[in-house]
Amino acid sequence: MLMLDLRNSTARISLDEILAGGRRHVSNPAAFAAFMAGLRLSPALLKEPDWRRPASAAGGFAFFRTLMHVAVPRFYDARHLDGLGGRFALRLAGAGRASDYTVTVLNRRVLTLSGLPLDPASGAAVIDAEIRADVFLALWNDLTAELAQATLERLGARQPVMPSAA
Repeated sequence: MLMLDLRNSTARISLDEILAGGRRHVSNPAAFAAFMAGLRLSPALLKEPDWRRPASAAGGFAFFRTLMHVAVPRFYDARHLDGLGGRFALRLAGAGRASDYTVTVLNRRVLTLSGLPLDPASGAAVIDAEIRADVFLALWNDLTAELAQATLERLGARQPVMPSAA
């Protein structure tokens, strides 16, 4: 089960709050919102076995690696990403060495690559959006908490009502 409280960080922020904050939280709010619109989260995210893997000894950002390389490809709509141009380059500011990701479509499947694409003319890295790692974590805390709550409510609605003992 996914830990919602990673390293005692229970901060939550919604996508709407991030967008209302403008460039304070994310370098390109419109592009980031368009990217996030492609997520298709389901209760399977909460049971993802890769959440249980221990953090790498080389770095403490295993959550972001698992999120970007396992969860995003599994729960992202490839057609939506095609509509965004077939790829999205995201930088997590303050997330250590491995903080650059390119989410792309290949053969109608979503996959995440480490690193950023390069502009062919200048050779400079292309970044569609940069977000602070703590804000990204708080966003995922919010998304998973909302998903967990909705899942519990759906499960509760399916439970038969217990007859009262009279």
